[in-house]
Amino acid sequence: MSHFDQTTRTWNGPRQPPIINPAASVGQVIVNVLERTPEKVFQICADTGETITCSQLRTRTIRAALYLNKRCNLSKGDMVCMVVNNCSSVPSVLFGCFLLGAPVHTLDPSFEQSDLVNLMGITKPQLIFCNRHNVETVRQSLKQLALTARVMVLDDPETEKLLFDPAEGEKGYRPPYLGDSDKTVALIVCSSGTTSLPKAVCLSHAQLIAPYPWLINLGIDTLLCFSSLYWVSSFQMLMTTLLNGHKRITTAKPFSPAYAFELITKFQVTHVFTPPPMLAELVEYCESKGFRLSSLRIIGCGGSCLPETVRRRANALLQPNGKVYLGYGMSETGGTVSIDLFGKPNSAGVLVANVTVRIAAEATGDLLEPEQEGEIQVRNDHPFAGYYDNERETQALLTTDGFIKTGDIGFFDKTGFLYITDRSKEMLRYRGFQIAPAQLEALLVELPEVSQAVVVGIPHPEPPHVDLATALVEVRGHHQDLRGEEQRLLTLVNEQLPDYKRLRGGLFFVDSLPRTASGKINRREAKRLALELSQLTIDSGLT
Repeated sequence: MSHFDQTTRTWNGPRQPPIINPAASVGQVIVNVLERTPEKVFQICADTGETITCSQLRTRTIRAALYLNKRCNLSKGDMVCMVVNNCSSVPSVLFGCFLLGAPVHTLDPSFEQSDLVNLMGITKPQLIFCNRHNVETVRQSLKQLALTARVMVLDDPETEKLLFDPAEGEKGYRPPYLGDSDKTVALIVCSSGTTSLPKAVCLSHAQLIAPYPWLINLGIDTLLCFSSLYWVSSFQMLMTTLLNGHKRITTAKPFSPAYAFELITKFQVTHVFTPPPMLAELVEYCESKGFRLSSLRIIGCGGSCLPETVRRRANALLQPNGKVYLGYGMSETGGTVSIDLFGKPNSAGVLVANVTVRIAAEATGDLLEPEQEGEIQVRNDHPFAGYYDNERETQALLTTDGFIKTGDIGFFDKTGFLYITDRSKEMLRYRGFQIAPAQLEALLVELPEVSQAVVVGIPHPEPPHVDLATALVEVRGHHQDLRGEEQRLLTLVNEQLPDYKRLRGGLFFVDSLPRTASGKINRREAKRLALELSQLTIDSGLT
């Protein structure tokens, strides 16, 4: 449980020294762990049926490292970019780069040229891995950036041959020591970018090793995650599989509730990670078909607020053996901050091991007591490695004593449970009042007609240009005839709210809410769409 220190006004998770030495490099850990259970299946590719054992993965990882070092002149500090889907070769190449100490910047394969230009322009990679479907987009992005990086198409058979054919020296290979693991960057992921342009978050070797307190649990757990390695949650699932002796199911196909159910059933998946919008879709699909999720023991959920109604419905599908666990964290913290192990309604749970959190008043920075709401600030044993090539933003994120200012608003109750009430960047402001979108969204999804909702602020056209709370709503499948009844739902919601919280910008039905590549709601795009819809309403004289 989380413990409150009255002297420092900080909350602390249990102290638990990591089993694996964080002073090692990730590559050292990987080849050592894989060596212990050589015949155990590590991965099954659902698209091709290809199975990879721990021994095969270890060999392919070493061969990839040797090829990249000897043929591509890649060494410690040289930047690699992976713009790839979840094809079967991804772990081998990623781990091979870790062995060399070459930091890997992971991007989503669905990104368009403008996205790649912005993000590759930050790290300026020397080597890029991509897929056949996006290689031309990658090359055009490099041309626009005037970069001369080498491009390798990972799902090309010729690339497979180059990377994984037998290599001289592979039998006696030993990973080199890379130096201080707190200062050596292993992975670069991007902040979510749902409210602003993403930044490149550096994660050190120590940060990637320390969060995992278990090692080689020889169970039969099978994990599934649709997200590409652009999202830190996908990397966490990969490392959880590796360090706990689990098996992962991988697919390059995009998420759909029907396909997710097919894979869960076919491979008897026990662990799934999904953001709340994807979970809502899966629940809706299973309920409509009368399906249950009997093999699942854990659905890990995170990335945004999870409405209690969705969690209740999901748990009903998982009975008697499974349960939804809500986690809270951010890329900059290097992993999970808290996890809800007890199913306490609306809570983000208790702190994980070796994490310190405090609640600070937004206006003054004063540290607050239990039950008082403010900004959540986090510090781990292993410090934030910074935003790549962006010292100004790095310093802006940190307090003078090394806590990360998350931008999230919340509080601890007296028993040590953390509650996230909203993000400060998402807060709407109306005539001096603050409005938390998450509270309005939770109210909307309690309506039987509503599947999912997002609330954003659009500016009032007249001074002082206050935020007008505006809702975009997906309706449930059997309520598709609701078009034209927006005003009825708007009235139902507004009648339950104090005057300043009312949805003054209106309520609009949409076929689907705008999402990021990982399934989170993209609030930046949602705001753009809300502005368009509100303008159409004005132009049509429907106000």
